Amino acid sequence: MFLAAFACSLFAGNYDSYYGNYGVETVDVRAHDKGYYLSIDTDRDSNPKMAYYDATEGSLKYAERAGSAMPSGMSGAELQGAWLIRTVDKSKTGKFCSLKLDQNGLPNISYYDSINRALKFASFDGSKWKITLVDSGNVGTYSSLKLDKSGLPRIAYYDAKQGILKYAAHNGFKWNICEIDYARFGNSGKFASLALGSDDRPYVSYYDESNGCLKFAAFNGVEWSVETVDDRKESRPGQFTSIAVGPSESIHISYYDPGRAVLCYAVKKAFNWELKTIDEETGTGMYSHIVIDSKGIPRIIYFSSLKKTVNMATLVGLNWSKVVLDSGGVGADCTLCIDQHDGWHAAYRDIANSSPKYATSNSPTDNSQWPYGIIH
Repeated sequence: MFLAAFACSLFAGNYDSYYGNYGVETVDVRAHDKGYYLSIDTDRDSNPKMAYYDATEGSLKYAERAGSAMPSGMSGAELQGAWLIRTVDKSKTGKFCSLKLDQNGLPNISYYDSINRALKFASFDGSKWKITLVDSGNVGTYSSLKLDKSGLPRIAYYDAKQGILKYAAHNGFKWNICEIDYARFGNSGKFASLALGSDDRPYVSYYDESNGCLKFAAFNGVEWSVETVDDRKESRPGQFTSIAVGPSESIHISYYDPGRAVLCYAVKKAFNWELKTIDEETGTGMYSHIVIDSKGIPRIIYFSSLKKTVNMATLVGLNWSKVVLDSGGVGADCTLCIDQHDGWHAAYRDIANSSPKYATSNSPTDNSQWPYGIIH
């Protein structure tokens, strides 16, 4: 009772009714260090699925709500609280994971193998996991996965050996890999984020560390074009970048400005970039992740390093509405997705014990399972 009352008073000042009801729960209730590099997606029935790195075991994990139907071959999953959890790859690997579900709700995950310093890809065919090597040679950090309309995987990632941004696309038989951008005598390509347009055209936002700026790359079917989005030299913006495609192929990017320690947003309509500061409170904007709903409305989840909270900003009309989703030492590694009904689903790390947590705008049937109750 105290927890519910405390939560209501905590969120009442910031809560916007636009979000509807939501609640929070812990995903993996076992020992500490179980929830880094979180990535979330939902199936056609709005059931959440999650990939993350288990630092205790050094393994890649896959989790889904126990209430959803488990595909055949997943029967070996462990029940942890309300979630079924399965180990995908045990070989001291799984950092920088990125999850996407195919049209049948089956998981596909790109991730970094820190032992072999390689990019790997895992897919579940309904009965077993298939793990393949995509690229090797100190490559694969900051992987970002998307599936095209045919269900084929595409991955943007960083090549640490050469200090360049790379892109891998599977054609049904093999991986085709190309180099997108590099900074001579430096590094360009960290914090890579991939989005696909309506015609499956790939777009990537990323951080050029050598020049301290946010960059954007687009493929026109023949070649990649690269442009600088935000290059304020005094603050070196572009870390923790995330990209999404909106109506009429508008490009939306959220990112962190470390010099000012604030959350920023860039939108490209036609040929021009518009740059805005979304949250000016110091220490906000790390781990930003942006999504666009069916109405073309952008939402950004992000971390406040000063207050140790996970926040969400939504463009309502001409103004950004901001809300604290959870507090008390949480919010790192936050990620966000939108289901087919425009309900949002968020995953993030509890900093105190490094366990993964989950929040959603979809109210649960049994409200007692939410530690903060339902917020109105």
